[in-house]
This record gives sequence, C-alpha cells and structure tokens, in this order.
Amino acid sequence: MSAPRNTQLDGWRAFAVLGVIWLHWAPREWRGSLPFEIGLYFFLTLTGFLTTRVLLRDRDAGEKLHKPWRRMAVRHFLKRRAIRLLLPCYVAMLFGWACAAPDLRAHLWVYLAQLANFHIAFSPAWPSGTAHYWTLAIQIQFFLLWPLVIFYLPRKLLGPAMLAVVAMAPLTRWAALNFFPQLYHPGAFSTSAGDYLGMGSLLALAMEKGMPEGDRRLAQAAWVAFACYLVLYCFDESGHPIAGVRHVQQTFLSVVFAGLISATLRGFTGPLARILDNPVVQHLGRISYGLYLFHTTVPLAVGKVLPWLWWADGPPALMTALRILVFALGSWAAAWLCLRYLEQPLDRFRHHARRP
Repeated sequence: MSAPRNTQLDGWRAFAVLGVIWLHWAPREWRGSLPFEIGLYFFLTLTGFLTTRVLLRDRDAGEKLHKPWRRMAVRHFLKRRAIRLLLPCYVAMLFGWACAAPDLRAHLWVYLAQLANFHIAFSPAWPSGTAHYWTLAIQIQFFLLWPLVIFYLPRKLLGPAMLAVVAMAPLTRWAALNFFPQLYHPGAFSTSAGDYLGMGSLLALAMEKGMPEGDRRLAQAAWVAFACYLVLYCFDESGHPIAGVRHVQQTFLSVVFAGLISATLRGFTGPLARILDNPVVQHLGRISYGLYLFHTTVPLAVGKVLPWLWWADGPPALMTALRILVFALGSWAAAWLCLRYLEQPLDRFRHHARRP
C-alpha cells in the first residue's frame, strides 16, 4: 500500500488493455464468445480503489491540520487528475479530429465536456474511432463527484454511500431494460458503472479500516462471485438470461476484480508472478493508458496512410492479421510517445507541485 506503484497491477493493466484492443480489432469469428470487454471493468474497479485510497489519505492529512482543508484538498485532487489524465486525453482527441473521426467531428463539444458516455448511450451504433471515450467520461465524472463524497460525508456514512453506488448499477440496468428502450447502450450510462467504482471504493475503505491485503474472506467471496458470473454469462450468451438475476451479473464481476486487486497488492508468486513481471508485460502495463487512448483512432490513420491494406488481394485471414499487426505497431508507437512526452513529464510536474 505504501509503494508508489504496484508492478503486478501493471501486469493486469497490460492484459486488460490487450483484451479491449482485441475486442475492437479482431473479427467476431476470431473472438468467439469470450468477454474481452471485461478489461474495461477491471480498469473502472481499479479506478474506484485507487481514487478512494488517495482521497481517504488526503482526508486523514486534512483532518490533522485543525483548520479548513476540504476546498483546498478538492482543488488539489482535481488538479492532479486533470494534469495526469485530461491532457493526454485531449491530445488523443486532437489526433482523432485530425484523422476525421466522424462522431468526434460531429459532436466535438460533447467529447471535450466529457459527456461522451451519455451521447453514446443514446446512439444506435458505437461511433468509429471514439467508442472508448465512454469509460474515460465516466471516470472524469467520478473524479468530480467522489472528492465531495469522501471529504464531506461523516465517516460512518461512507460505507453506506459506497454500497448505494454499487446498488445503482443493477438498478440502472433493470430500469433501462424495462422503461427506457431509447437507451441503446445502457452500459455507457454513468450509474451503470456504479458497481465497479463502488466495489473498488469499498475495498479501499475496508483496507483503510484494517483489512489485510489478500484477505482470505474476500478471496473466497471473489471465487464464489466468479462462479456466479460464469453461470449468468453462459445463460446470457445462450440466449436464455435468468430474469431478474441477470442485472447483478456485472456486480459479481466487480467483486471478482476487488478480490483480484487485493490479492495482487499482497503479491503473487510462482508462474503467475513471472508472467505479470515479464518485461514485455510490464512495458505494456506502463503504456496501457496511451494504448487505450489511441488504439481505436490509429486504424483511422492507417486507413488514410495505407489504404491498400483494405483493398489489396490476398487471403482474408492473412490480410486481417496484417492489418492487426500494423494497428499494433502504430498504437504502440503512439502510446510510447504519449508516455515519453506527455505522461512522464506530467507525472514529474505533479510530484513537484506543492501539496495543500
């Protein structure tokens, strides 16, 4: 918990972003029925955990000052988040605009205002090159709201508030299915992510209250939740979702990820540790934010620079593999440049900024 960065979490970041990339690049027959999108939900759960952990520490430090501290702490937190996340995000949006991403050009202010998730929720189709911005918008909205919850609520109400956030997600999914048919993508609605963000926050609160890393009871709950998720997912994929219970399917997944984060903080050993600590995996974990930002826009750029990749003769599988290889090289280059010239300098600036 005291380490500035957990390297094994970087390993999971790598696998999470690779799953999302494969979902967006690979044809359906190459993906099968596996839920590669769960990488998105891991990132949201991790966001809830890391954000709440930082805010709880800021609250502890502020309460020791014996003077007004909340407004300054909120400003400082938002400034840190804006420096770390928003500037690279807006650079990626500029790149998407230059590549003529159609929805970004048509609704630029929606994306700049970090409201893309609401726009996408009501859109019949996922927008080309910019579909991934729904999760970033939800995270920014969470960063705006959550400091007020953590800093201003009495401590005894923090747990109930987090449980209420978790409950919002299945309730939103139930309401969207039964009362709001105009919501084409209800998962992009902010409250639909409440179980991931709330469960990560509950983990941070529990650890702040003394729950050890890798807690055995949480691990057992995570395995039970994983089994429940698999059953519900299989029924859903087979076209026979279990009425009523289907809405908590993703909530079970958030428990799985809370247990995974807790176990990772304790540290894995053996073959899994060697995989997570592999230099290639670690590198991908470090550039995972850049990969996520640019991986859907790079194909648009490739289409303008190398249009022959789409119309050249050749075996379809071979041409698909070649396109994915080019996408991978381009996305890696963009993510590395983002890390080298944006994220690392911004991190140094943040660390040298004066704390309140």
